[in-house]
Amino acid sequence: MNNMLGKKLKYGLIGLLLGILISGITFFAISHKVANGSNTPATHTVKTDKDSLTVKSLSKEKQIVLVNLGLSEILNEEKSSQLFGKNIVGTSRKKFIQASFDAKLGIDGKDVDIAKDGKNSYLITVPKFIFIGYNNPNFKLLDEHNGVFSSFTSDINESDMINKVLNGKSKKKYLTKYNDLLRQSTKEFYRGIVQNTNPDAKLSFKFE
Repeated sequence: MNNMLGKKLKYGLIGLLLGILISGITFFAISHKVANGSNTPATHTVKTDKDSLTVKSLSKEKQIVLVNLGLSEILNEEKSSQLFGKNIVGTSRKKFIQASFDAKLGIDGKDVDIAKDGKNSYLITVPKFIFIGYNNPNFKLLDEHNGVFSSFTSDINESDMINKVLNGKSKKKYLTKYNDLLRQSTKEFYRGIVQNTNPDAKLSFKFE
C-alpha cells in the first residue's frame, strides 16, 4: 500500500512539473507575439506629395536673371557760359560718348508666389521686374566740340554723363522696353524647371 501511495505521489509530482513547464512555454510564446505584433515584418508605405514637390522645385530664394542684354547708347551733353540767363555765343562745350554694357534684368525669386490652382495646376504670381546689374561696361569718347571762348565754360564731367545711363530713370526705361521679352523668359524659365519634377503640370502666370 505504501508502494502504491509512493507511486501516486511520484506521478502527481511529474504531472505538476510538466504542467508548469507547458504553461511557461505557452506564456512565453504569447508574450513574444504580443511584443512583436506579428511574425510578419511590418510594411511602411512612403507617399510622395506631388504638389509639395512641384511647389518646392519652383520656389527660389534669390534673384533670377531672366534676360541678358548687350546695350549700347550714344550720350551727348552740351553746356555754355551764361549771362543774364542766356547762353553766351562761342562759349559752348559739347561731348559725345558711346556707352556699352551687358544689362541683367529679372525678378527677385523670394517675391514670387506659387499656389495650387486645381488638379495638377499652379498659378505663379510674378512680382515687378527689376534691373539686377550689369557687366562689361565700356565708355568711349567719340567726339567733342568746343567754341572759341569755351575756356570760360567748365568742362563737362564724363562721369556724370555715364551715371545717367545707369540711374533709376534709365533702368526703368530698359525694363519697360523689354517687358514682353521678360514675360516670355519668365514662362520659359518656370516651365523648364517643372519638366524635371512634374512634366504634366499646367502653369498659369499673373504679372504684377
